[in-house]
Amino acid sequence: MLFHGDLGTGECLQAALQQHAIESTPWNCLQHVIFIPGLFHLKMANVGILRPKETGIYGLKPGFCRMHQLITYSGICRCLDCWRVEVKKSVPSHEYVADHRLRRMRSKDVTQHDGEYENALLLNKYMLLYEELSYAMNIGDIGRVEMCIIAWILIFKATGKHKYATHMSDFLSNVHFLI
Repeated sequence: MLFHGDLGTGECLQAALQQHAIESTPWNCLQHVIFIPGLFHLKMANVGILRPKETGIYGLKPGFCRMHQLITYSGICRCLDCWRVEVKKSVPSHEYVADHRLRRMRSKDVTQHDGEYENALLLNKYMLLYEELSYAMNIGDIGRVEMCIIAWILIFKATGKHKYATHMSDFLSNVHFLI
C-alpha cells in the first residue's frame, strides 16, 4: 500500500512502522506500507533554497506560487542575459553554468578568485535544475524527475535540509530496490 504526503506524514508513518515492528505477521508489522513523498512538497523545499534573502519587496511570507513565478522568471532572465552576452562575442565560451571548471577556479590563489562569478554560476545551475524538475513534473517524465531528485539530495545536504535529503534517498531506494 502506497502512502503519499508531506514529511510530517512520512514521520508519522515511520513511527507507526517502528511501533508495529514486534508484531508476528508481516501484515501486522505494516510491511506492506510504503511512503511516497509528495513531489509538490519537494518543489516547495527547492523554492525555500532558491528564495532570495531580501524579503522586503515580496513581504514576509510571499507564498509558493509567487516564489515559483519569481524563480522561474528570474531564471529565464538570467539565461537570456547569458545569451545576450554570448551573441556579442566573436568566440562563444559557454561558461555560464557551474560544471567541472568551477573546481579548477576555486583551486586558484585567493587573490584570483571571483566570488560573485562563482556564485552566479552556481545560481544559474540551481535555477536550471529547478526549471528541469518543474518541467519534468508537469509533463510526467518520472525518469527525469528521479535524475533531478539525485542532484537535489546533494543540495539539501549542503544546505542543512537533512530530512528532505533522507526522505528523498529513502524514496529512491524504495522505488528501485523495494517495490
